Amino acid sequence: MNKLILILSLIFCGINIHAQDDNKIAGIRKEYLTKELALTPTESDAFFPVYNEYIQKKRETRRSLRSEKTSSDNSVNKIIDLEQNLVDLQREYLEKFRKILPEKKIVQLLEAEKKFKTMMIQRLKD
Repeated sequence: MNKLILILSLIFCGINIHAQDDNKIAGIRKEYLTKELALTPTESDAFFPVYNEYIQKKRETRRSLRSEKTSSDNSVNKIIDLEQNLVDLQREYLEKFRKILPEKKIVQLLEAEKKFKTMMIQRLKD
């Protein structure tokens, strides 16, 4: 019984730590993008709820894609469909971003996301 409680406690602690890491990264990302895109407070307030929704959907699709690629019964068509879903998701959210931000800032967003990813990878290496 004590082992079960210990195991469950470790699992829940791991989930909590992962959630804290995700929140920390989201905060760093928000600060970075706000600065890189020179978002006004109004733009920021409108943009980040939509952007966070996009990031969450993209993460879920990538998880499915990774799972499919490592599955023993994986299908090339399923993998291609999931990769297409990522492209479709980006197109869908770019349209939503156009309602909030000028085109120039959307172009900057695409570049800033790449820079942010590179920066975070570098931090992990250090």
